[in-house]
Amino acid sequence: MSTHREIPASESTTGATTATGAATTTGATATGGAAGTTGTGGVTGTGGATTTGRTAPLPKKRLSDRTAGLLGKLTVAVVVAVVWEASVRLWLPDYLPTPSGVAGAAWPTLTSEAFGTALGETLGGVALGLLLGCAAGTAVGLGLGRLPWLRHLSSPYISGLYAMPMLAMVPMATIWLGYSSQTRLAVIALSAFLPCAVSTGDGAREIPAQLGELSQVLRLSRLRVVADVLLPSTLPFIIAGVQVAVGRALVGAVAVEFLASLPGLGTYILSNAHSFQQDAAFVAVLVLAALGIVARAGTETALRRLAPWHLHVNR
Repeated sequence: MSTHREIPASESTTGATTATGAATTTGATATGGAAGTTGTGGVTGTGGATTTGRTAPLPKKRLSDRTAGLLGKLTVAVVVAVVWEASVRLWLPDYLPTPSGVAGAAWPTLTSEAFGTALGETLGGVALGLLLGCAAGTAVGLGLGRLPWLRHLSSPYISGLYAMPMLAMVPMATIWLGYSSQTRLAVIALSAFLPCAVSTGDGAREIPAQLGELSQVLRLSRLRVVADVLLPSTLPFIIAGVQVAVGRALVGAVAVEFLASLPGLGTYILSNAHSFQQDAAFVAVLVLAALGIVARAGTETALRRLAPWHLHVNR
């Protein structure tokens, strides 16, 4: 009696398919493994394995972008210097400053006692005036933003003073306070007070209503609301006001020194320009420009460190 039975077609097909698929899979695996041994740069297999080296060019790209930007700025500076030097040597009067003359006078000017004294006078007045003006302006700005009645009463006067050039205040300040360092301090403090008050007031008004409601739900005290809600929310506006205040303070200090003949960089520039020491005077002008650049970079760095959650940081 025969024990053999016929295998149905479906089972035969299934078995063949399974065997063929297994063989194919095995072969593919072997092929992939063999191909993987011939790869370069850490690539494993040819079946689309992810390579770890594809993200490596990104830092190089960012570095090249920064390098390209730096080279572009240096190229512009070189072109301006060449055109300036050629213009003075070919067409303009000889007593005008030139890049080569300014470069030659830089070290003697920066190391001179007169320049050091003038720089110290200006920086001391600007630092103290900024401290007083920014502190008072920030406090007043917080009140303007959170107290509608105070904003309605004082906004016309603050806006008018903010739009008025500070040079117009110098002659009157010299009459009221005399030709002394107090005049410079008052002008610098007022120049710093106004932008801080305006910018901080704008920021204090734009605090989200949800934060105020949350502070009420949590029953926070007024001190906690100011420390935990008001100041963090308005911090970018405060720093933006300080940025503007630094530039206005430098302008106010030099203007007072020009008009009131107070010791400082303004008087140093004026006296050297009148005595045809144009190169030395231009060195002092470049120092003022460098002070403004450093102050702006410092405030931007402070904003990125103190308020990194704000996306509108100038980079």
